[in-house]
Amino acid sequence: MLTRRRFSALSAAAAGAALTAPFKAQAAATRSGLEFGVQIYMVRDRLDNAQLPATLRLIHEIGYATIETYPLVYSRPAKELKALIESVGLKAPSGHFDYATLEKDVEYAAELGVEYMICPMIPQPLWDSLEGFKQAAAHLNKAAARARAAGVKFGYHPHNYEFKKLESGRGFDVLMRELDPAVKLELDIYWAIEAGENPLELMRKYRERLALIHIKDRKAGTGFTYSPFDPKAARFTEAGSGSIDWKTMLGEAHQLGVRQYFVDQDGYDVPVEESLRRNWKFLSQLSL
Repeated sequence: MLTRRRFSALSAAAAGAALTAPFKAQAAATRSGLEFGVQIYMVRDRLDNAQLPATLRLIHEIGYATIETYPLVYSRPAKELKALIESVGLKAPSGHFDYATLEKDVEYAAELGVEYMICPMIPQPLWDSLEGFKQAAAHLNKAAARARAAGVKFGYHPHNYEFKKLESGRGFDVLMRELDPAVKLELDIYWAIEAGENPLELMRKYRERLALIHIKDRKAGTGFTYSPFDPKAARFTEAGSGSIDWKTMLGEAHQLGVRQYFVDQDGYDVPVEESLRRNWKFLSQLSL
């Protein structure tokens, strides 16, 4: 768990101003022409009501155009959160929502105005059997149908556990087979590689589902893991600082029609604002 740190560059007055006055500056352009955002789980220790305005302002001032929301900020009414996000010049085209409350959260997602409602993880007790993944798929399909009725697209974000070989297959294959074809795929390049998969092959095979990409780089190392809670799985580093070929990965995703890209670095060796800046510097200068 990350320790809490105070912002050194943003004052409390600036945080308050973000609530009351629109922030007019535009997100910085990128050489690739792609828009990059931040999954705000990355700044999870700076999302309480007091710090959230300044956190969003910092993300925008670095240059990011969008955020992907996370349940830690859903204590605010959806319309209030939407207004806050827009007041600092950001957009929120996607949001993560907890597995247990997906159907209940559809109304909130619709009011928040996200295009995509994403389930980021299924309960751990379901990871160890193909029947568990079938059960999860049925649950996700119910939420997807309700989301579709509310005008919101629904998707799933795999980690590494879905790719573990079980008794007669893999959970990921069960999900791709059992989920409604309309359920989209938010592919995290890091977690696919961490499980020993080739993200390019996954993108091509599931091009009809592929809609969003998560970005974090991977320190060089050997072996693969099949749980995000395995300490060996924490090889996180900033884009451009690790072993992943982002020009190839993002170029392929773009060619396949992906328009939503979010930095989602689960851990970092520098202060989080520096990590955000390093990711942005690399991604904004990347030519595809």
